Amino acid sequence: MNCGARQQENADIPNAELADRIGLSPSACLRRVAKLRQSGVIRKTVAVIDPTQVGRPLGAVINLEFHRHGNQYRQDFIRKVRKLDAVRQCHVVTGEVTGVMILHMRDMAEYTALCETLFDADDNIVWYRTYIITETLKDEFGPAI
Repeated sequence: MNCGARQQENADIPNAELADRIGLSPSACLRRVAKLRQSGVIRKTVAVIDPTQVGRPLGAVINLEFHRHGNQYRQDFIRKVRKLDAVRQCHVVTGEVTGVMILHMRDMAEYTALCETLFDADDNIVWYRTYIITETLKDEFGPAI
């Protein structure tokens, strides 16, 4: 059994249960988890919220292309992206596009406002293409371990 993967799926189990699953004493298990946090293997512990339950049912994947790729242009874009609650993930990637974003929004009005703020008003964005999510087949977080 891969207890690491199980714990990644449910970080809410008590330390004693985790210790029992991996064959350690509770104190040794606490020390191991503390080391994983300190070393950065465990970046953070979060609760996964259903977007539809909190009024953000409109999901989208957006691909975009920068005109210029210098650090200052990227930093300007990063500052804007980090301020927007609807943007849940944003990745700079290789290939035919510069970036890929995952968004969860209230409605099309929020989408339109976001596009005006983030893309239309930025002369460094050559183009962006939006794909509205119609069905989610798999939604996992973190790497497979």
